[in-house]
Amino acid sequence: MKKITRKTTGSGSYLKFRKSAGRMIEMLQHLAAQFFGESSNPFTYTGAFVLWLVALNVVTGLIMLLSYNPTPDLAIESVRNITNEFYLGKLLRAVHRTSADLLVLALLIHMICMWAKGKYTGARSRIWVAGLVALPLIGIIGWSGYILPWDERAMVLLAWGRDLVYGPDAWPIVGWFSPGSFLALPVFAVTNEADQLLRIFALHVGGALVMFFFAMWHLRNVTPPKIKLPIAMWAGFGLLVIFMAAMLPLETGIESLVAFNPYGDPVSVRVDGILTFPLLFYPVLGGSTLSAIILLVWIGLALVPKLEKVTVTTAVVIESNCVGCRHCLDDCPYGAIRMLPHPDDVKSSRGREISSVIDSNCTACGICVGSCAFDAIELPTLTSDDIVVRIESSLEGTQEKIQETVTRDMYSPFEGIL
Repeated sequence: MKKITRKTTGSGSYLKFRKSAGRMIEMLQHLAAQFFGESSNPFTYTGAFVLWLVALNVVTGLIMLLSYNPTPDLAIESVRNITNEFYLGKLLRAVHRTSADLLVLALLIHMICMWAKGKYTGARSRIWVAGLVALPLIGIIGWSGYILPWDERAMVLLAWGRDLVYGPDAWPIVGWFSPGSFLALPVFAVTNEADQLLRIFALHVGGALVMFFFAMWHLRNVTPPKIKLPIAMWAGFGLLVIFMAAMLPLETGIESLVAFNPYGDPVSVRVDGILTFPLLFYPVLGGSTLSAIILLVWIGLALVPKLEKVTVTTAVVIESNCVGCRHCLDDCPYGAIRMLPHPDDVKSSRGREISSVIDSNCTACGICVGSCAFDAIELPTLTSDDIVVRIESSLEGTQEKIQETVTRDMYSPFEGIL
């Protein structure tokens, strides 16, 4: 048994603030359970909403992909055809855009819940950083999606995006190494419009596929993953997305598809305040300052797990009971179990293995204890026997409460007579 203590620079005030946020989330979760029911509590499925919104974006995008033409001369016309000629084409585009905005909100809510509940420290910090990587990835996908029509707005957003990527070249000291020029090579190192649009198109489609597989990888770190929504919740969630898409029309006023005119003044550009939120500040800050702020905020959020001290009493393998079945290895969501050759030379020569705990990855969640049928792995501070005793006592208390409720309901009509 080992206790892993991670050093921290945090203070008690931060911990109090985080726990206060956790209590607020628990209160909201309780209120949601009262309104929606425990089995359909939306706070239980925040991660599932993220996954399904990613899938909805991919599916609607693939449908539109069948009619989109990534060439400068035909791009805007192909988007108009999707909007006007497709059956429910305008609604399809609106659902694609609305689900992307909701994806950002769902991911933020999911991360806030995990932070408030303290599920972002220790081995979970890797999952926390993975979520932070997903945020700019979604932003890049959204930005490239607004470029694809190749209209007036696309030209403005393209110039802003180029300035943002090249921004690090103007930073003190760091700019000597031209990091922005290096980052811009895959997308902006072009000689003509056709090549530029084709790269943006590849970035949009490729980024969406990366996001989908990224979500699948994330599920491997959750045991068991809660991705199967109840039918009522699934229907309500789908209707909500469609309703919001119908209530937020696409091309109205200054947002209409206007062909690019290189000799005229560009139309006013309305930035998506959710999907491409940082671009709201571009006209004021410029590319160099905005890129620096984005990087500093991201690094700060990535270092948040260091603000909280974590002491973990790791699981322990009882070698005499371990049969090398690998169930704990398969079920551990944090990669804290590895299989080693059996310490007995005879058993080792026959290919027998034994489980071992990687202390730095263990979060003492107890999943491995529940997966082992041979009592070969325990949490020293909470053994299997302790867990069974707690469950039995809890069940006994539940039965007593049920009996009291039944008795009260049975005799309550006679309270005025007896």
